[in-house]
Amino acid sequence: MEKTIKLLLADDHLIIRDGIKLMLKKSSEFDIVAEASNGKEVIEYLNANPNTVDVVLMDINMPEMNGIEATQFIAEHFKSVNILALTMHAEETYITSMLKAGALGYILKESGTSELVSAIKSVASGQKYYSNEVSVTMINALMNGERSTSSVLSERETEVLGHIAEGSTNKEVGEKLNISGRTVETHRRNILGKLELRNTAEMIRYAIENNLVT
Repeated sequence: MEKTIKLLLADDHLIIRDGIKLMLKKSSEFDIVAEASNGKEVIEYLNANPNTVDVVLMDINMPEMNGIEATQFIAEHFKSVNILALTMHAEETYITSMLKAGALGYILKESGTSELVSAIKSVASGQKYYSNEVSVTMINALMNGERSTSSVLSERETEVLGHIAEGSTNKEVGEKLNISGRTVETHRRNILGKLELRNTAEMIRYAIENNLVT
């Protein structure tokens, strides 16, 4: 028997939450354990009820604390909870903001039941899921150079970033690329500066979002 996926619905419109519950009520695969009308309520529930939620269906525009802020907090403090953005916004700015905050999936509220179910299952298992409209937006942004790593980093820096994201140390990267550890460290500093990142964790997230990790 498959494990039931425990869900928390976060949306400031009750009619939306009721609609989601109606879509999922026929399936025994899901258990909606809680609802919230803003990001603050999501975090308060998770603090009071640890290890009770597998996936948060997260809206973006909500009062008090929006979905982007809440997603970033959850990604940092509740590692076992995965986020699926469920929103009306298909703009590239919203998509990239949610993915950078830590969301694994992003689908639109116009999605049907079958896509919602597929998205929840994917995100619950730690896999990414984007609706077709979201994928098209991301591809167009990439083709327009808005998220192109190659236009910012040199070929060698891109290689170094990929190996770092895969967990290699400076020494290991140097051995793989036949360069010194000191040179790797120089590349690391240059990457942080060019991409305006603060640490290795942000480098890894950037590499994942730009498909530099195999």
